[in-house]
Amino acid sequence: MSENQLLAMIRRDAKRISKSFRLKYLAVEKELPQVRRRFGSCDESKLIRIRLHKLRDGRFLTYPHLIHTLCHEMAHLKFMDHGKEFKNLNSEILDWAKQTGIYRPWQG
Repeated sequence: MSENQLLAMIRRDAKRISKSFRLKYLAVEKELPQVRRRFGSCDESKLIRIRLHKLRDGRFLTYPHLIHTLCHEMAHLKFMDHGKEFKNLNSEILDWAKQTGIYRPWQG
């Protein structure tokens, strides 16, 4: 699978999540290569960035890992901190993603 194909899959799932939870975002992009301390980010402009590769060997992270990160960053669209409201929304998004088959943590 190419990086573009992987990003297309993540973007497809981001659309499904955002529609279900009425979340608005600017775009989903790959994380900048110089960023080495996080798996994803969501800034004030509502741009979501996701790290696609493992730092150690450069291979793609597993899709469940990428979707877990995506759900986390999408919760930041509503709550920029890691408080109780954020955690509740993040759990709701992850549960929904499991129920719909987007997030399959057992397929690591």
